[in-house]
Amino acid sequence: MRDLKVLGVTGGTATGKSVVCRMLRDKGGKVIDADLIAKKSEMCGGSSYEEIIARFGVGILDDEREIDRKMLGDIVFGDPEALRDLNAIVHKHVAAEIKRRVQEYRESDDESIKFIVLDVPIPIEDGFFDTCDYIWAVTANDDIRVARLMRRMNITEDAAAIRIAAQWTNREYAEIADCELVNEGSVDDLKKLVDYEYRRFREICG
Repeated sequence: MRDLKVLGVTGGTATGKSVVCRMLRDKGGKVIDADLIAKKSEMCGGSSYEEIIARFGVGILDDEREIDRKMLGDIVFGDPEALRDLNAIVHKHVAAEIKRRVQEYRESDDESIKFIVLDVPIPIEDGFFDTCDYIWAVTANDDIRVARLMRRMNITEDAAAIRIAAQWTNREYAEIADCELVNEGSVDDLKKLVDYEYRRFREICG
């Protein structure tokens, strides 16, 4: 089994976390996208599907019996208790799949994989902290995030602000990380920061 180091990358919506992960992929990182795993688990027949319907009702289903993620998002981002319930359902399945994939990649003979990247929007206790050798938090001030989210999702300023307010603050993300990457400039600025912090990660973790 190869000793592939695991770099966790976390951060709120519209901070640029996914861009950071793409840059790390170019450096030989094998990215495990927790959000994609979660989406798959919520599809009809997925590991979270029945539990989500039991909690939120059949009213969240579309004509194809799939969960309407926008409708579900509108519910949970305006209700902290509902968001906690959804996270509790989905996170256990995501954590199990993360651990399975880390094991799979470490046992792989694929020499193109230099390290593993966990792309995790919300740090989950089981499957994130205990799996990562090092953690980055990608942050940006809320005004910048609101503007990015409005462009990306074509939503109002109030709707974007509600989604961001429902998540962890930048400080909370930074406190659980070994390194904070503040992404408030250009893509070139971010790339320089990623290059610098990646070198530090390799120096520290090998």
